[in-house]
Amino acid sequence: MQEKLEMYHYLAEKTYDVIMGSDIVNVEKLKQMAGFNGEYIIADLVNGQVVSREFDVFSIDGAELSNGVVIKPGDRIEVKTCVIQTKGQCKAYSLGGKEEHCDFIALVDMTNSNPDNIRISVIPCDVFFEEGQFTEVKGVPERFSWNGSYENKKAGSNRTINTNLFLEYEVK
Repeated sequence: MQEKLEMYHYLAEKTYDVIMGSDIVNVEKLKQMAGFNGEYIIADLVNGQVVSREFDVFSIDGAELSNGVVIKPGDRIEVKTCVIQTKGQCKAYSLGGKEEHCDFIALVDMTNSNPDNIRISVIPCDVFFEEGQFTEVKGVPERFSWNGSYENKKAGSNRTINTNLFLEYEVK
């Protein structure tokens, strides 16, 4: 792969130039960048590295998080990053089958627009899939939504349950 490093750096620089020269937001590029950076934020948080497998981050040294969760060396983390709210909701997509390939789900909320206000929740996979409320696609839990304001407006609603789950496992 060393021979590809020059092209990698070239493409990174060209991408940077295009984005910084733009005066409009390309929403798809924004989502790509958020997802890419969300994985590295979580890798730093758990002393891990980003991988391209059925999950996103592999813990190397482990970590004890401020929410009480202990990440062990070898733990696998699926990262879902939200950068745009839809009707006041944050959403994590493409969750089908993840429960078989990860130990934790990390939710990264970048919807605030201020990089200093990124919110993160790291939830054990079994808790996430047992307690979370999902929108199913073809009988498979695919989407997880929570309130972008973090206010619980309707007790017992799916979004309120999911918002409480996010808050319970939020890393401060």
